Amino acid sequence: MNLKKTLAVTAAVVGIGASAISPAQASTGAENQDSPEACVKSQSASTFKFAIYYNSNYGGAYRNIGYSVWDFADERIGGSPQAGTQPLLFCHGGNGNLTGIKNNAASARNKHSTYYSVVYFNSGYKGNSDWIAPGTGWSQLSNTYNDNASFAWQSL
Repeated sequence: MNLKKTLAVTAAVVGIGASAISPAQASTGAENQDSPEACVKSQSASTFKFAIYYNSNYGGAYRNIGYSVWDFADERIGGSPQAGTQPLLFCHGGNGNLTGIKNNAASARNKHSTYYSVVYFNSGYKGNSDWIAPGTGWSQLSNTYNDNASFAWQSL
């Protein structure tokens, strides 16, 4: 097989593999920042399957999140640097409305039927974490209570 054919086959295989990535895993940042699913729709109406709350017991402001977040303090649209940081903020009114999520979340709910939602202490999906089983929630985060920096969908 010559080099051009090898490169073409490799590109095709990589393209097929990339298209198989779950939407719960792949994001450009725009979905979590700009989608009406995040802040316009209620948690029960949103297609985004994770909600993170400012207060314990699912109280105060919250945000629906559909895709993994590398750093709550800087969810960059398109993955490239823009003017300053672009933090994800709590919305939907109530205590904590328009406050940055990073290091301010107290509870979380996972509406997904398959994936665990995992809140991490550090950015980049590192450090202590709280694993929230599919279809459940934590009325008070344990390892990441008001010390949370990233979020990811995970399977066992």
